[in-house]
Amino acid sequence: MAPAGMSRVPDAAPELNWLLAEHEKNVWTGMDPTGWQDSVWVLHAMYENPTLEGAGTHDDENKRRIAAGGEPTMIGDFNLDEATTDSGVPLGYSSTPGPDWRRLTWGEYLARSGHSLRDPHIYPPCHRWFPPDSWPLSIDPPPEGSLDQASFAALIHSIAAFEPNAYDTEIFAFMAMLPAGSTDDTDYHLWKGPLGAIPSLMVEGYRFTPTNWWPADRSWFVWTDYDLQGTKVSGPTGLIESVRSDDRLETTAWNKSSN
Repeated sequence: MAPAGMSRVPDAAPELNWLLAEHEKNVWTGMDPTGWQDSVWVLHAMYENPTLEGAGTHDDENKRRIAAGGEPTMIGDFNLDEATTDSGVPLGYSSTPGPDWRRLTWGEYLARSGHSLRDPHIYPPCHRWFPPDSWPLSIDPPPEGSLDQASFAALIHSIAAFEPNAYDTEIFAFMAMLPAGSTDDTDYHLWKGPLGAIPSLMVEGYRFTPTNWWPADRSWFVWTDYDLQGTKVSGPTGLIESVRSDDRLETTAWNKSSN
């Protein structure tokens, strides 16, 4: 059953031609076209639980789980837990945690080590902005490859406030191959429907928010890459200012040309 208000586009290639012409290789992780007046990055939300301070890291907790008889993560005969470190970073959509958790901004976290969002970064918002170790168990890090629940809802609201048709604005939503769990790069997961119906795609079985979404007139564009912890919003200055001024969103002006 299709999500309420959303329908899958049966012949998606014609609608994607304008993207595929330059970004065909990125159908696996996400497409990032250029040409809009302005852009901003929405940083995926992280949270902190002070009651868990001193409880170790996410990797420590995973090791304790296995020592207590938990099943290790196996890929065939390969024990992933023995060969890797559990960073604690969620891959895919994450819900807002319970009442013991408070929002921790990237700016707050970076300031603890003498850094800031204004520091030069070679890469867009991702794990490279943080120490390479496993995150403390007291912190729920920003998800990779997907907006989190709170940021997703806030971004939709911010865009709807800018659009004349608000939540009824007709949009396209594309799921890249890796987030869609597909191995066929010609089987495009493209959906069409009103802006306000995008969250219903999550009940379709996707574990990620849409990789790319845009209106029928292509006046703005959203990109959440499978490998990043931030979402890029491109469009007219008025829309970008609307996103920047939304106090429910943490944003940064990272730009490849200036880093």
